[in-house]
Amino acid sequence: MSTQAGDKAEPDVVELRPLPYDGVRSVAVGTVMWLIALLVMIPFADDLRADGRLWWIATAAVGFVLGLMGLWVVVRRRNRLRTTAAEPD
Repeated sequence: MSTQAGDKAEPDVVELRPLPYDGVRSVAVGTVMWLIALLVMIPFADDLRADGRLWWIATAAVGFVLGLMGLWVVVRRRNRLRTTAAEPD
């Protein structure tokens, strides 16, 4: 497919479809893992502070909160996909 000067190649247009995977389980597992990490580190806060790694607790807390927000997003997406699939064409 060679084009000559002045010819414009037309891009192939592909219809975008949502992935069949909703991602709820993955986000839920990740969120639970951040919560477990947070709960495991809290008793060791003094040791983490002494080593200059107290920020690990904040990282786990932020990971958990962002996971909850992500869970809200993927559950809404899953419900919207199910509603769309249930509607007759």
